[in-house]
Amino acid sequence: MPRCKLCGATLPGARSRTRCSCGWRLDDRCHEAHGDWCPDGGRDAWIGAVEF
Repeated sequence: MPRCKLCGATLPGARSRTRCSCGWRLDDRCHEAHGDWCPDGGRDAWIGAVEF
């Protein structure tokens, strides 16, 4: 079962369809929090790139 790249929660059913443009699968509640450090153009992208 896929897991959220931000919080590690399992993503059952429809929740596993939330994908960022960088390709990460995210929990619905994590998607907005991921935006600033997204490796695909976020303000603090270097943090996301390290975690990628």
